[in-house]
Amino acid sequence: MNSLLPHFTLTWRSPAREKHRANRVLLFCGIAALNFLTLSNAFELRAGETSAPRPLELAYTARVDRPTTHMVGIDIVARQVESTDLKFVIPAWAPGRYAIYDFAKNVQEFSAQDTNDHPLPWIKIDKQTWRVDTTKAGGTVHVHYRVFANDLTGSFSQVDSVHANLNGPSVFMYVDEHKPDPITLTVEAPAHWKVVSGFSASLTERIFHAPNYDRLVDTPLEISEDCTVDEFEEQGKTIEVAVHTYNEDDGDRSQLISGLKKIVHTEMAAMPLPDFDQYVFIFHFVPDIAMGDGMEHLNSTQIIMQGSVRDNATEALETAAHEFFHTWNVKRLRPAALGPFDYTRENYSRSLWVAEGITSYYGYLFLLQSGLWTRDQFLNRLANEISTLEREPGRKLMSVESSSFSAWFFDRSPQMQETNFPNTTISYYNKGALLSMLLDLEIRSSTKGRKSLLDVMHYLYREFYESPASSYYGPGRGYEERDVVQALDSVAGSDFEPFFEHYVSGTDPLPYPEALAIAALQLRIETPADALPSIGVAVQPELRGTRIVSIIPGGAADRAGLSRDDLLIDIDDQSLATEDLATRLKPYPAGATILINVERHGRRQRISLTLDPPNSTQYSIIPLPSATSEQAAIREAWLAAH
Repeated sequence: MNSLLPHFTLTWRSPAREKHRANRVLLFCGIAALNFLTLSNAFELRAGETSAPRPLELAYTARVDRPTTHMVGIDIVARQVESTDLKFVIPAWAPGRYAIYDFAKNVQEFSAQDTNDHPLPWIKIDKQTWRVDTTKAGGTVHVHYRVFANDLTGSFSQVDSVHANLNGPSVFMYVDEHKPDPITLTVEAPAHWKVVSGFSASLTERIFHAPNYDRLVDTPLEISEDCTVDEFEEQGKTIEVAVHTYNEDDGDRSQLISGLKKIVHTEMAAMPLPDFDQYVFIFHFVPDIAMGDGMEHLNSTQIIMQGSVRDNATEALETAAHEFFHTWNVKRLRPAALGPFDYTRENYSRSLWVAEGITSYYGYLFLLQSGLWTRDQFLNRLANEISTLEREPGRKLMSVESSSFSAWFFDRSPQMQETNFPNTTISYYNKGALLSMLLDLEIRSSTKGRKSLLDVMHYLYREFYESPASSYYGPGRGYEERDVVQALDSVAGSDFEPFFEHYVSGTDPLPYPEALAIAALQLRIETPADALPSIGVAVQPELRGTRIVSIIPGGAADRAGLSRDDLLIDIDDQSLATEDLATRLKPYPAGATILINVERHGRRQRISLTLDPPNSTQYSIIPLPSATSEQAAIREAWLAAH
């Protein structure tokens, strides 16, 4: 049986890497000597500093008094102020979505007063920071501002006539140098509205306590009248399911609740018992949103779905399987860059493929193991992931490490300039899930079925999350990419450096045949008999024809001299205003030459193009003929329902 790992025996570690490793050991020992756990709320170690200022007494209020204005009022009272100024900062981004959104855009009516409500001088010193002069504050500063909020996503906030959904980074400022300080939050909203969050012990509770700013903003709040809440128990933990829907016939939540019970049971049986007493799923089912979303939090998640509970429960469960596994992977076991956070700028990591790709892979596997998916559904999803990656021109240019590092360019990031992303980028979710499959199968093969990728996750969880805290942020410390390699080596007894060099840091084609053969499977690639010839473009229909939005490098359109933004008017004088491009291509075989009337910058020209073979190949994963007993055993262990 062939291994996926290229066979090299020499491993070289640079002196710089070893020096960095030694420095981290020294830093860790220094932190331990300071008894950091005991002082976690009072101290935050920074480069060039030994401690943070004396903690403030911080009280926040979120006020929703006129929901139809889409406004939320925020009050921050800071007591025991000893400094001559305080800087109030609103984040530029929200953890979990790696894009700079500059939430300060929607902040208005900032003001500051002393303990007697006398105005205090303040000035905005950059795009997101308000500096308040506290020399005459008398030890207490009261800041007030309002935030416009009308976007229901996992990153933004929404206030409207039926609910307020608050995602902390988009509404709550922090006091610079005081993120570790404890915070009391009071919610003021219509009396008949419920408050649902990872803080809530009851639906009527309105005052909450957070150990620090990071925990405050990692706990979204759903405040509404119509939100329903169900709950169940798993291993002594309370699991709440809140459903906010705009559909009047969404009263039957039985399929959703039943599926969540299976997912939670399966994932909690597979992973260490999480250190929370309560976990909250917050679902939104909305008929008129452009796209759905899912966002992980420490002991909750928000899942936003198009449509209704009745029609979209199955898709919601797929998202829930992914988001719940984030309980362990990202929210506790995390890359070094992801906590504590610098909310003012990008926090770069090359390991988002681990954070998101492994989570996607295990979301699929746990749907299979819980009985919500069949084997065919699981294998078809993996085949679809292969199909997605193999259609990406960027797979030859961008590694999955680079995709992780560059996420800030394209993770739902607003684009104000034209980019060539369709031809130059890949998804770390997509390739990360496929790498997880390859690694899982290789580990099973190397250990003769005794170990799997899940054992690597346990190893990392013990080594990093269950280790002494390295900051106020919480238990444990973050990992680097090399730590993942070391964990794989330790669990599998193999050398995974070459694997990472070729497939993680590099862009070599992934070895699907060798990997799937480990589990007595093979990849089948077929072209449907009715597949159309290709011109190598992505298009958008318009009233007068078809607009090219991207061109595949080296494809028929590229060779013919077509350009992005060209408007295709007709093919051989057959209008593209009255029929779409696919319909017009049906009569032609691959290799045929067609004439296209093109409008470019208001001028028309006629371009000759020779059609390529179809690229609408179909991928499937099927049993491998004549499999060995060892291959069959690995397949059965891998695909077994639990």
